[in-house]
This record gives sequence, structure tokens and C-alpha cells, in this order.
Amino acid sequence: MRGHGRGHGFRHVGGRTEGDEKVEPLRITDRRMLGWFARYLGPHWVKVLIGTLAVILSSAVRLAPPYITGKLIVDNVIRDQHYELLAGYIFLLVGAYFIGQLFGAVRMNIMHILGQRFVYELRLHLYEHLQRLSLSYFESRATGDIMSRLSNDVNSVEDMVVHGTDEVVSSVLTIAGTVTVLMIMHWRLALAGLWPLPIFVVSLLIFARYIRPIYRKIREDLGDINTELQENIAGIHVVKAFAREDYELERFGKWSYEYYKANVRGIWLWTTFFPFIGFLTSMSSVGVLWYGAGPSLAGNSVASAGEIVMFLGYLMQFYHPVGMLIRVYDTFNRALASLARIFQIFDEQPDIEDAPEAIELAEIKGEVQIEDVTFKYKTGEIVLKSVSVHAEPGETVALVGRSGAGKTSLVNLIPRFYDPLEGSVAVDGYDVRRIKKASLRSHIALVLQETFLFNGTAKENIAYGRLDASDEEIVQAAQAAYAHEFIIELPEQYETQIGERGVKLSGGQKQRIAIARAVLADPQILILDEATSLVDTEAEQQIQKALENLMRGRTVFVIAHRLSTVRNADKIVVIEGGEVVEEADHETLMEEGGLYAEMYQRQFDLAGIWDMNQDLGRS
Repeated sequence: MRGHGRGHGFRHVGGRTEGDEKVEPLRITDRRMLGWFARYLGPHWVKVLIGTLAVILSSAVRLAPPYITGKLIVDNVIRDQHYELLAGYIFLLVGAYFIGQLFGAVRMNIMHILGQRFVYELRLHLYEHLQRLSLSYFESRATGDIMSRLSNDVNSVEDMVVHGTDEVVSSVLTIAGTVTVLMIMHWRLALAGLWPLPIFVVSLLIFARYIRPIYRKIREDLGDINTELQENIAGIHVVKAFAREDYELERFGKWSYEYYKANVRGIWLWTTFFPFIGFLTSMSSVGVLWYGAGPSLAGNSVASAGEIVMFLGYLMQFYHPVGMLIRVYDTFNRALASLARIFQIFDEQPDIEDAPEAIELAEIKGEVQIEDVTFKYKTGEIVLKSVSVHAEPGETVALVGRSGAGKTSLVNLIPRFYDPLEGSVAVDGYDVRRIKKASLRSHIALVLQETFLFNGTAKENIAYGRLDASDEEIVQAAQAAYAHEFIIELPEQYETQIGERGVKLSGGQKQRIAIARAVLADPQILILDEATSLVDTEAEQQIQKALENLMRGRTVFVIAHRLSTVRNADKIVVIEGGEVVEEADHETLMEEGGLYAEMYQRQFDLAGIWDMNQDLGRS
């Protein structure tokens, strides 16, 4: 299995090495956060305005009940015994509660729907950006970690945006309104109730300083777990073949224990912090009672009974949203760690982008000119050195050589998966860097050694070559790929679910589905990369027939280790150590007696020995 995680010396998350590089945690500035929110919420400004008005009105109405209860009912009705006023005050109190809840319902409905819309657009834009990134990005990152950022990290942001933003706005307005009323009504009594506030603020800042790195580590460890899980499931056949279930369980247990320890540290912090904050808020009521009621008992009145009741009501109304803000702040810190990981994806830019003057190619003849190309991957040595290959329209060019010679790297330059360091690749005389990627790739199809099929039906996988194809065209493509015969024998024929990566099909069947997909795409340029190397002889014969149908009338680049399959190529290019060392047709290369002839003779001899052993086995 591919190396990943700490056990393999490969790192893939913030603050850790990525390949051979060190990735520092991304710091998110307030300006960037605000700009980011404005970009997503700006188009919905009308709803934002209505929601904000609902928040303001809801918060304003909340200020009425403590005043009605304390000042009006306790003082005017109970103390002064104006019982005739009670019905009117009760009506006011009920009305205040009803209107407050009504505006609250409008507020929550609008703000929560806006939050969900925000998260929907975020997830969509993040996926769109991932689709735009070049192959090099995915080759250097663990799939599980990318998935974790798209799912778990976005969900963490969802908690903040959908639930947190509404609470923040509502709580801040309620707190501001409550403090204003308290200071206007009786500023000394207000100070007696708000004295814990400075301690509260300092404690919150200290809490944030310690909790934020813990939450960042929690998100990173969760990415490790997802990476381990994704690769373990993808490689379950290898795990079982080598009886490594216990070994993988031990490895997974290590990642899970790291995640557990990070969560425990976070739990310890907030279970210590929140009870302390709860005690502080309780002391505010003690302050009001001590200062307000104490002098009254001594005959020196500071506040009436109704005012004390009112102040206690306002303090409760003050500290409840404060408590909500603390919980939202906790959610905010979690989301901030996730946002850093999401922004790392948004900050990545594709290596391969369309030039401003890039053109569309409606039709092509299929001429390919690779001229003096030198190429290397981001991390690594030179793979190709001044390689030149020319293919005329409709010509079949075979690329042969030892493993690691650079054959696949060369053909990957044609659809512009990568750009060369030096030299150029041209299609019909146009440098591929001057052609729009989508336009270029619409004329190219690939059939690879490791066939990838999606978790869907046989029909859906073939139709991936051309999404608007009719059922008749899909069947015709399957017939041309010699796939129709086995498809109609499947339980539900073309509608049969073939499983993830086509797990329900044999290697030869999967390859013929891939060929049918390429037939349907009807490309002018075809790239076959070891298309028959992983199948048995019988399947290879059927695939070769399918490939003959597919290759007819197209420009074809064939990579093959089995040299017997490329004897009829118009041109055979021999690559050794990233350089072209021979180029001619089969007969000429055999007469020259060079590397190609040596490789061909060796394979011929090995095939003879294998056939002889097979005959002996039958006898």
C-alpha cells in the first residue's frame, strides 16, 4: 500500500511535512474571514437585512419582561397595592413574550437557512476547486485527508455558520441592550452585578490561547484516521491476503488513540473552564443582592424590591447570552481549525491552467509533435531528456523500454496533465499550452493498465465517455469493445451494479468496459498504457480485438511491455533512461540488433520456456 501517516514518513496535514516539504499551519486573519463571509453572503443581502432586523427587534423586545415584572408588577401592583393594573401588565408581559418569540422564529428561520446556503456553496466551491487542481496535487496528498477536509471540516464550519452566527448576533445585541438599560436605570447597582465581567474576559482569552492548538490537532488527527481508514478499505484484499488484520488494527488504534488524547485534552480544558464561568455569573447575583438589599435592611434604601427583581432578571438575561457566546466561541475555535485546513485547499493553485488566449479546437486530424521535451516532476530528478516523437494522423506509435524509462510520463504530456520544463508538445501544429484543456482532452481518450470504473451500472460507466449518448450508441460501443456478450449475461444486463472500482467484474471485463467507454468518446488521439498487461491470455485476445476496433482511423500511442503486441505498429520508439535510443518499425529494429531486438528476443525465449512448461504440465 502507498506510504502515509507517521509510520511511513509521509505527512499530509497542516504543520507537518508533505512529501519532503514542511507545511506550516495557516493563520486566518479577521480581514480574510470577513471578506470570505461577505463574498458568500453578499448575493443574499436582502435576506441578511431582514434577518438582521428580526434579530434587532427580537433582542429589543427581550428587554421588556424584566422591567414589566420588577418595576411594574412588583413595585406598582404588589408594593403599592394597585391591583387594578395587574391585568394590563400581564397583557403587556404576554405580548412581549409572544412578539419576542415571533421575531425569534423569523430570525432563526432566515439565519439558519442562510447558513445552510452558505455551507452548500462552500462545499460546492471547495469541490469545484479540487476538480481544477492538477494531478500533482492529488499525487502528493492522501485521499483520506482530502475527504476529511471536504466532509468533516466543512461540517465543523457548518456548526459555526448555521448555529453560531445567529447566536452571536442575537447575544451581542441582547448583551449591549441589557447593559445600556442597567446603566441608565441604576449604574451603581449595575456595576455591583457586572463586577465579574473583567475576570470573565481575561479567562476567555486565556482559554482561547490554549484550546485553539488542541482543536487544530484534533482536526489533523481526524484526517489521519480518515486516511488510514480509506487506504485500509481500498487495500482490503492485500490486507487479507497477507493476514495483516491485527497489524492494521494496531496501526488504526494508534491513530485513534492520538485523536482520543487530543479530545481528552480539549474536554479537560472546557470542563474546567465552564464551571468556573458558571460560578462567576452566579456571583453577579450575589453582588446585586449584597449591594441592593443590604442597605435597605439598614433603613438606607438603595433600590426598591421591584428594582432588585428587575436587575436580577436583567442579569440573568445578560449572562445567559454570555454563556451562549462562550459555547459559540468554543464552536468558533473548532471551526477556525477546520477553516485553516479548508483555506489550504483554496490557496492551492493548479499547475496547469488555460492561457488567456487559449483556443478551442472543434475538430482535429490527430497529428502529434513532441519536440525536444525535457521533463521532471516537482520532487524528483529529470525523467525525460530532449525527447522528440512525431505521429502522423492515423499512425500508431509504440513506446517501449524498461520500467521507469519515462514512457508514461511522455504520453501524459499530450493531454497536458503536466507541462515540460523545456521543449513543446503540439497537436495539429498547435502548442497544447495554447489550447483550452477541456477542448484538448475532448479529442483524447486513455485506456490504462489499472482500469478505474465507478460504483454504478455497466451502462453508466460506458456512458461516461459521452454523457449524452443514447442507449443504442452505448450498446454499439459495447459491441465494438467485445463487452456486449458478457454484459447481457449479467443479472440486470446493462443496469447491473458493478461495485466500487468494478469489483464484481473480472480484469478482462473491466478492461473491455473501459475500451467501450473510449469507443463512445470517439477520440482522434488514443493512448493505451499497458492495456493488456494485467489480464490472462484468453482475455488478452478479446481485448486485442476490441483495441483493433478502437484504434482504427485514430492516432494511437501504445505503451507495452509485451513486445509481441506492438509488432504491427507504424513506428516503435525505444526509450531508455528518459532518452530515445532507437526509432523504426519492427523489422528494421530487429535487423539493427539493438536494445529492442535484445528485449524482444528475451521475451520470445521466456515465452518459449513458459509454453514448454505448460505442455509438460498437461502431459
